[in-house]
Amino acid sequence: MRMKNHKKTFNLFIVILLILVSVFLVISFRNVGRWLIISDAVPPHLDIVFTFAGENVRVSYSKELMSRFDDARWILSDYKDGHSRLLRKGNYDMSRVIVIDSCKNTYSEVNALMDQLRLCDKELYVGLVSGPYHMRRIKMMLSRQERRPNVHFVFLPVPLERYNWTDSMIRRWWKSGSVSSAVFSEIQKIVYFVLFS
Repeated sequence: MRMKNHKKTFNLFIVILLILVSVFLVISFRNVGRWLIISDAVPPHLDIVFTFAGENVRVSYSKELMSRFDDARWILSDYKDGHSRLLRKGNYDMSRVIVIDSCKNTYSEVNALMDQLRLCDKELYVGLVSGPYHMRRIKMMLSRQERRPNVHFVFLPVPLERYNWTDSMIRRWWKSGSVSSAVFSEIQKIVYFVLFS
């Protein structure tokens, strides 16, 4: 009789545990789209705007930020001189732009940014520009770098509307093809980064 009670208690425990795990997974699944996005308000001052390579919309948004901060430097990560060539062709003033064209992925971009920041000892406010879903992974990569108390990172993802996304699409990310593919891609990259770096 005692053995049956233990078995019933154990089975009940397993069922409750499975229900709790299922609820946790459903809640996590629903919120992962919002969790990936880190966004700060545009501050009153920036010393550096760093643009992660990959999309023209990032360059356009960075140009807007640079027009607001006359003393800021723009560090542009650019594959094969694509965007910087277009900026020069469009007569953009490149005197405040530093082009980094040696990066192969986000991690190498973070390393290149940190190399640039090591050249300066003063307090710096650095605006990071990328896609909304890219920001969580960038923050994770920065957290593994040597801490620099004089550097303040400001996460400035390209606004959602520039991707034709809405808050509703973010809340129900699995229902939108473009948003869901961005979420799944970014989750895969985060898992890879956590497991293999």
